[in-house]
Amino acid sequence: MVDSTQKALENITIKLISDKDSILTTSDEKGYFSFAKVSGKQITVRIGSMGFRTYVANYTIKPDMQEIDLGTITLKTGEINLPDVVIRGKPIAIKYKQDTVEYDAAAFDVQEDDRVTDLLRQLPGVEIDENENVTAMGKSMTKLRVNGRDFFTSNVKDFINKLPAEIVAKIQVIDDYGDQANFTGIKAGESNKMLNIVTKPGMDKGKFGGLSTRAGTNKQIGGSGNVSLWNGTKQSSGSLDYGIANNGAGISENKSAGLSYNNKVGKNTNLQVNYNYNGSNNDSESIQLVETVNTLGKLNSRLENTNSSANGGQSINLYINQTSKKIYLTGGLNVNYNSSKSQSNSFNSQTGFSRQDFKNNSDNSNRSPSIRAHLDFSKKLKKNSLSGNFSFYNATNSSDRNILTNTLYYSASGVLEKDSLLNRTVNTDGNNKQLNLGLNYSFFLKRDTISMKSLTLAYRGSVNITESDLQTFVLNPLTLVSAKVDSLSVFTQNTSVNQTLNLGYYQSSKKDRLNAGVNIQPNQIKNFYPELNSTFQNNYINLSPSLNYSRTINSSKSLGINYSGQNNNPSIFQIQPVKNTQNLQNIVVGNPNLKSSFSHSISASYNYFGKKSNISIQTGFAFSSTSNEIVNNIIIIPDTLGAFKQETRFENVNGNYNTSLNYNLNIPFSERKYSLSISGSGGNSRKTAIVNNEKSFNTGINFSQNISTSFNTKKFNTNVGVGYNFTTNNDNGFGQFPGIQTPTNLFFNTGQSFFTTKSFNGRITASLRLKTFRLNFNSSYNNVKNSNNSSNASPNLNTRTQSLNFGSSGNLTFLKSYNLDFSANKRINKGYNLTNVNPLLINLGIGKSFLKSKSLNCSLNVSDLLSEGNNISQSVVGNSIIESRNNQVKRVVSLGLNYNLSNFGGKDYRLRTD
Repeated sequence: MVDSTQKALENITIKLISDKDSILTTSDEKGYFSFAKVSGKQITVRIGSMGFRTYVANYTIKPDMQEIDLGTITLKTGEINLPDVVIRGKPIAIKYKQDTVEYDAAAFDVQEDDRVTDLLRQLPGVEIDENENVTAMGKSMTKLRVNGRDFFTSNVKDFINKLPAEIVAKIQVIDDYGDQANFTGIKAGESNKMLNIVTKPGMDKGKFGGLSTRAGTNKQIGGSGNVSLWNGTKQSSGSLDYGIANNGAGISENKSAGLSYNNKVGKNTNLQVNYNYNGSNNDSESIQLVETVNTLGKLNSRLENTNSSANGGQSINLYINQTSKKIYLTGGLNVNYNSSKSQSNSFNSQTGFSRQDFKNNSDNSNRSPSIRAHLDFSKKLKKNSLSGNFSFYNATNSSDRNILTNTLYYSASGVLEKDSLLNRTVNTDGNNKQLNLGLNYSFFLKRDTISMKSLTLAYRGSVNITESDLQTFVLNPLTLVSAKVDSLSVFTQNTSVNQTLNLGYYQSSKKDRLNAGVNIQPNQIKNFYPELNSTFQNNYINLSPSLNYSRTINSSKSLGINYSGQNNNPSIFQIQPVKNTQNLQNIVVGNPNLKSSFSHSISASYNYFGKKSNISIQTGFAFSSTSNEIVNNIIIIPDTLGAFKQETRFENVNGNYNTSLNYNLNIPFSERKYSLSISGSGGNSRKTAIVNNEKSFNTGINFSQNISTSFNTKKFNTNVGVGYNFTTNNDNGFGQFPGIQTPTNLFFNTGQSFFTTKSFNGRITASLRLKTFRLNFNSSYNNVKNSNNSSNASPNLNTRTQSLNFGSSGNLTFLKSYNLDFSANKRINKGYNLTNVNPLLINLGIGKSFLKSKSLNCSLNVSDLLSEGNNISQSVVGNSIIESRNNQVKRVVSLGLNYNLSNFGGKDYRLRTD
């Protein structure tokens, strides 16, 4: 409390009058005063003193307010209108609303140069991986909005590292049912996760992007530029990028360009136009070692592959939306053209129960133009509403492959017995047309500003027509003439008709929402083979209920329960009865009698946040099962030379299921200075594998547990965590729906689970943030053990890999405009079969900033100073353990010039770069 000269007023009497009580106090020597344990909803503050005009103000205390800041009160003499007083309660970190989890940015630690990415990393229940993909409670974020509007491309990953965290007021994680559902108010079906950023007042406009040029000793040269202009509803951007470099295996060249425009046209209409171009040329090298075990024994494979590829694509998108009180209308047009060429050479050496070598050379070219159009509408009638949607899709695909395959057969003693050479040309032309139509008519039984009840009749139908013409020609080594092989060629016309009739009931109130219904789904698949003059047809009907219930118990608790059913039709490759021999070691034969699979999914979630304790709990449960699931039937075929090849067929099976439970507990202390996080998941699953027409069942338990603690201040933070993972069913879906181009070294991977995987990891991170100096430290340890103790497989196999990492990085600003960047990382690997080193990676950079905003920077950088780069990894897929190492460029000296544009609300921001 001050007078007109801003001098603190001492011993001023302040009276607080509520509807339950009244309290007196006086101001201290600094003019401060406070009231504790205030009761009641309506309060009046009265301040009076000799020589000053009496101050009177009324306030309403909301239930979620824990603290009220009256701001600075100025007492003046004479007739004067007292200024408005802003009440600021202590920020509530998390609030649960219907369909929305809301985080208050003021409750988290935000630094001046932080990006939205840094803020998201602090939010309980939100995770960001090393590639900045964002998930919330295990579900990916599919759309980005700012202040409730689509933001440029609406791609979360594109913009969370470009927006300053300081402009954010709130972060909202929303269960999104689509704009049409928001218009009608009827939110049915499965939702997607959407990220909505609510900015502070005046921060809904900005200019951001940058320009850069670069050159390096690895023949690197390039430049890029991108600028985005944002002013409320008006958004426009442009980008251009080109770069070429030696990537350790050859040349890597990338180029791209993009333009976008998004703005309101008239009062209720919004128009969005996008154009994108991308092209690349890339050389690559890789080495893989694979250990596969099954009932035949153990197979060791070493695959060396070199590849050269060129890809290019263009797309144009047009989107228009018109929304008024009575009508919702949106339409879109998308045109794409993609092309690719590649040349690959591979050598695969196999030892174990099958002794063979494979040499494969192939040239591939592919062209795939496509067009998609859609129109959605809704109209609110006097008492009811009518909605509909229409979409059309057409895509063609043309590919040519020249394949030279050389198979070497050896005796048990290692003597070469046969050298088989085959030269083929495979031409494929395909076309896919899809037409979708949907209609919904809703009878509103009750509708007001608080609640709604409705009954909906809905129809959804789709027709999919696919044509595929595969022609195979084999070169005669004597005449050097190629001739068509009818047994390896096939022309197919596939038609599928999927329909859904739905009767649904919808009810919503301030706290509850219920959606329940029943679906009848008649479907038909018809396959016609003109060359064989034969037709195969399948008809089936599925009946399933649907349920979606959510309750916002209060702003601290929410509950959700969902059930849904979905059809999945077999692909054209899975139903065509003609052999596909693009891969001679894995010939694929379809099954025209396959039925459509049907999946049932049940999920539930519960969220809690303690307003006083700031403890948050987020839990989820899910169960899914599939009837008539389509799985591979792997036929292992021996030949006269003692070697093997496999044939893949397809069957329908029942009994597969998956259950999972996950939770996240966050306990903060001392105004979030300290926090303890505990998260974990557990589950049980059953998958079916068929080998040589015999079924086996992979039933397993999956369990993971993580615990971490953190300490955060404005200048220093640290995090320590440990984790444990255990799985006995690690086929990762392999063997269910593989592509035709199965890697050569994954032959005999049958989808069976023979391995138990146990892993332990620990990590420590710390960061010191001063005005001119930043220092980061990280350390991690990973121990992974794969053991095979199954009596069904021979031999038993145990592997253990360990890696220990120490890393440090920092930035020093000196002489006001100079900066020094450095990083060092030491990795110690144990247990790998591939030759590897324990690299020490050191990167250094020195730069100078120019301009008043320091937005222009020139820098000289050295990456991998000691030239020890070495990337190596291991994964378990079904009954195979795979070690991989890809090409990597080592020591590079580069020079770069960068201009960073980051201005929001008229203020320049200098965001940290990692």
